Amino acid sequence: MELTIFSALAGSALPGILAMIAGITFLIFIHELGHWLIARMLGFKTPVFSIGFGKREHSLILGRLWETEFRLSPIPLGGYVSIPELEDESTALKTTAQSGRSRSAYKRFPVWKRISVAVAGVAMNALFAVVAIATLYTFVGKPSTQTESVSIDKMSREVTIARDAGLATGDRFVSVDGQTVKTPQDLIAALRDHPNQRFEIVVSRQGHNVSVTVTTDSNGQLGIDSVSVQTTRKFTPMKAGQALSEGLTTAVDTIGEMFRAVGIIAGQLEPPPNLPSGATDLHGIVAIVSIGQQAFDRDTFSFVWLLAIFSLNLAVLNILPLPPLDGGYVLFYSIEGIFRRSVPAGVRTRLTNVFFLLFVLLTLWGLFNDIFKPIKLG
Repeated sequence: MELTIFSALAGSALPGILAMIAGITFLIFIHELGHWLIARMLGFKTPVFSIGFGKREHSLILGRLWETEFRLSPIPLGGYVSIPELEDESTALKTTAQSGRSRSAYKRFPVWKRISVAVAGVAMNALFAVVAIATLYTFVGKPSTQTESVSIDKMSREVTIARDAGLATGDRFVSVDGQTVKTPQDLIAALRDHPNQRFEIVVSRQGHNVSVTVTTDSNGQLGIDSVSVQTTRKFTPMKAGQALSEGLTTAVDTIGEMFRAVGIIAGQLEPPPNLPSGATDLHGIVAIVSIGQQAFDRDTFSFVWLLAIFSLNLAVLNILPLPPLDGGYVLFYSIEGIFRRSVPAGVRTRLTNVFFLLFVLLTLWGLFNDIFKPIKLG
């Protein structure tokens, strides 16, 4: 099924779309909340906390708390907490002067405190994911998927053994030479055991078993390009302590997979075999919202699970050592801590502008794929 915002809006998907937009906004909020809380605890000034970007006169002022003005700004591309002391000294002094405070109000914080503030948003996203997954495991259960059957999805045009024997798209495998077939691995193993051999395959077709006799080629192939798998999902509830431990393990494993995916997309790692076409395509907000709408329509577990995984995605993206991401700040502060000298303001600015332009181009590329290469589920 092709997923696009436009087709979704044509149906009854609006509640799911709004829910996903609200979910993304919440994830942005907790990310910025992490920065804000740690900054305030360590003594940093935080004049502005904003969801979205834009000028103050165009924003909705929600109120003030802990010397911070909270805003809802008109450009919904993320959020920020203004922390002058995280900038280079010259920029920070300029910001301090513009806010009406004297130069003496500026305080230079040690590197470890600045790094703590920079990684706090990432930590908050990861923490939310662990808690969300653990909550799902406790009250719904840890999911496990069991394969029930394997069916023919697509036949080869070059190798026609299966088609000539009478097999057809949609046939569900029952057995191969007497060996029961329930998973793709069962099917592959059974066929590889019979190169250049004649044997019987039993399939289920429209509720009736059909038996055909085939002879594979030298590679144990029949001419079946792809299969579809019928699965069922089972939930096993856990006690809170075990669920928290399992949630942490799941989050760590997922983060590892995400870093591997970044390596594959960047061309630094080999993709796994039999990776579906388009699996490494970059996608953007349209695809994210569309997938969220589908998850919302499916069930609560799927929607909360997706938000947890997306929160981990935000954590991984933001910790990459590239300005203007949080990881870029960590890189600059780490260099300062090692060499006892901050990265020059001009260098920081140029690097930030270059990578910001790169992110804009990647966003446009993702939007192009959202429209012309929509993700297919099912």
